[in-house]
Amino acid sequence: MSLRDPFTIPTPSQVRPVGRAPYWTPGQTVTWTFRRFDFDRDLAEVARPMRVIADGPSGSVLWLAGGTPTQETRIVGWEDTNAHDVPLKARFRPIAEAPTRINVEGTWRGRGVLKIVPPEVPFSVWVLLKDAQDDVDRPESGGVQVEWYINLETTHRRSDDALFTSDHILDITFPIASMPLHAEDGRLDPTGAVFKDVDELAAAANFGAWPKEWSEIIRDNGSHLLDHLGDFGWAFDPEWETAARDLVGKVRLGAASVSEKSFDQEHRAIPNGCYDRQHR
Repeated sequence: MSLRDPFTIPTPSQVRPVGRAPYWTPGQTVTWTFRRFDFDRDLAEVARPMRVIADGPSGSVLWLAGGTPTQETRIVGWEDTNAHDVPLKARFRPIAEAPTRINVEGTWRGRGVLKIVPPEVPFSVWVLLKDAQDDVDRPESGGVQVEWYINLETTHRRSDDALFTSDHILDITFPIASMPLHAEDGRLDPTGAVFKDVDELAAAANFGAWPKEWSEIIRDNGSHLLDHLGDFGWAFDPEWETAARDLVGKVRLGAASVSEKSFDQEHRAIPNGCYDRQHR
């Protein structure tokens, strides 16, 4: 099999795939937009302003700093509750009974996230940065904990100032320290992979929010991806972790007087250089 989209999402008429020119400019701000398959019903969408770190034929790399104001969505009747905390049976209703969603103001928590988006695939790779829990024992961490994360999503389309996709609920994490994504010999190792939100993906089908086939396609995408990680070596290059740590170090509150603009000027070669690497 190959990776495939279970459904399409509404997008503006003038969009193009990631990896196709004209490209965004490093330092430009674009809006990462999550739209549900039924977006036209409520017009509720997640919208996060992200800074372009690199963009070219291999894909796009975008940065969202911790504390950035965002637009999130909530379910009517549960406005003060993160959607992930709403009971599954209330969230995943058949279309005729589906809860109404609204846009609300939000903020990105944590230190930041670097998102790497290969062209024409239904996923993106996230380098998540959080406050380290064990920085006393690991002073070299700089107080930052890094997690590699695969977000299964609708194949991305982009305009001149925005990217459009849809969250497929299921994610892949690598939480076991002894079995990291990046093996010591340079291989990408799926051994420690853990699927996240499996119960939510099942609920979407079991409670009638969407066809069972959609959940099956998404599960198959995740399994296929883990079996073919080496096909996407550019997106998983360890250099992206280095770039993400540098971004946090340069812009965190109280850091030395180095602006985001000067970071772009000094370090643009780090992420752009990854375009020349061969897949691992």
